[in-house]
Amino acid sequence: MKQTHAISYIKGLIAKICEVLCGLLTRQHKAVFGCYKNKFADNSKYLFLHWQLNGFMRAIWISADNQVLEQLNAKGYEAYHRWSLPGIYHSLTAKFYFYSSYVGDINRYTHGGAIKTNLWHGSPLKKIEFDIDQGPLYEVYHSQQPMQKWLKSVKYYQEYVKPDVMLCPSEQVQSLFTSAFKLTKSETLLCSNPRSDFYACYPHRQTDLSKLFNGSYQKVILYAPTWRDSGLTATQTNVSPYDAGFNWQALSAQLKRNNQLLLIRFHPNEAHLAKGLQSIANIIDISERDDVYDVLKQIDLLITDSSSLFIDALPNNTPFRFYCFDYKQIATQGVNIQRSHYDYAQSLPLISESDNRWRLTNFEQLQACLDSDFTSLSGQEKQDYERLKQWFWQSELSTSFNAIEGAMFKTTAPLTAKIAP
Repeated sequence: MKQTHAISYIKGLIAKICEVLCGLLTRQHKAVFGCYKNKFADNSKYLFLHWQLNGFMRAIWISADNQVLEQLNAKGYEAYHRWSLPGIYHSLTAKFYFYSSYVGDINRYTHGGAIKTNLWHGSPLKKIEFDIDQGPLYEVYHSQQPMQKWLKSVKYYQEYVKPDVMLCPSEQVQSLFTSAFKLTKSETLLCSNPRSDFYACYPHRQTDLSKLFNGSYQKVILYAPTWRDSGLTATQTNVSPYDAGFNWQALSAQLKRNNQLLLIRFHPNEAHLAKGLQSIANIIDISERDDVYDVLKQIDLLITDSSSLFIDALPNNTPFRFYCFDYKQIATQGVNIQRSHYDYAQSLPLISESDNRWRLTNFEQLQACLDSDFTSLSGQEKQDYERLKQWFWQSELSTSFNAIEGAMFKTTAPLTAKIAP
């Protein structure tokens, strides 16, 4: 364990030195992109694809997944391995970085002097980054003494690299991001997200949902829980916290009776937990897909716990349910095993813990929901749904594509990161 910590400090120190040295380089008007776990997914994927289609700027994808790179190259896209000579060269010379989590999505050693846009992979319901006040990740972001803070900025180097720009779909989300990432409002753009904009701009590029399965179903349901900070690894496939909340065989029988299909999309950190479900009727594991945005508008019901995917589904008017089967266990354990939620969540309808209309806490309630007409909303539910939509998605927002391109056109070299909303 001590050796692992030492390696983290060494890598962090090297990254800090490289950041300073790379800041002396002259950077070219081109952009490099990357995504968490070397995937081709999320916001960075869709801005990359948009620029491939409209030719706004030279866009280069960086990854360490050879299969991803082969697929992109086969489509005629420019994509390089992170540690190849072209990958390192373009990461060192690109003026713009676009990533979905941390600079290491591209390369943690080469970003100094680049304009870094963090296209963050969610809209926060659970507290994120420097707002985290409990759970395993608390230790990463909080220190009592200046020296401790500096040491953590070395050990957890990526988490402490401040982005220059972030996108915010509402002023409320803007206030959360500025707090969590220690930004000013001038370092944000009020606009929608690439993953939401892409299929609105290119609807013909959506995937026909029926291509994911054989047969015809009356309703298609997506279960997409958030990462539970469980720390489970791919070698622990027999230890799934989701087995406590589901009787998979009983659920399968119910889905068959109702002619319903359940798609399961676990967080990338827990995708391995769904492998045992692949042979169960009327349940399909799609955890290994890049993402779900190409089919999201075709979903009849979204079931989650606190994943921000429900926020992305709001513009589609997709009904959702929170299934929190272990809420009481977490609340009574006396140990903070998960991050807490932002306070704002308690003031909004349908998602607050005091509003039980769309909150399910056991398997029997989930079954009752699936037997109900969950797509039919009452008058009050429609009003509350609209209120949620307006909270997360400000009316008449610019698309992310127009906002980013407009901000770049308005700046001159050397481009500063102080982009006013």
